[in-house]
Amino acid sequence: MMKGNKVNHLYHLQGNIVMGFAVVTSSSVSKNDRTKLWHMRLGHMSERGMTILSKCGLLCGERMTSLDFCEHCVISKKCRVRFSVIMHSTKGTLNYIHSDLWGPAEVPSKGGALYFVTFIDDYSRKVWIYFLNIKKSCF
Repeated sequence: MMKGNKVNHLYHLQGNIVMGFAVVTSSSVSKNDRTKLWHMRLGHMSERGMTILSKCGLLCGERMTSLDFCEHCVISKKCRVRFSVIMHSTKGTLNYIHSDLWGPAEVPSKGGALYFVTFIDDYSRKVWIYFLNIKKSCF
């Protein structure tokens, strides 16, 4: 940790810069822990990719073992729910309308509106925008 003074929205750090190499692993650390450390250092690279790097001698001579469970990898690969693609064919204006309500705004408009609602005609792509002072629920 370092201490710093804030000058004009910028922190000037006080202290010395540490130069040199830091030894993070040692021979007392198990091979599984070293494999997991390299896995994290390399941005959660796959076992296969780390094995290739190890065979090329790019991991400081470390031999890779099989990875244990990595919670970060599982969370990052969760399936995201996507919107279904709905094909609709509109034959004329005002047959299909898209609508969106936005707000509240931090700064009101000149007329005092904090919200606005848009209506877009799917056929002609014409847009109507209405400013609203309040948002009132219909239910």
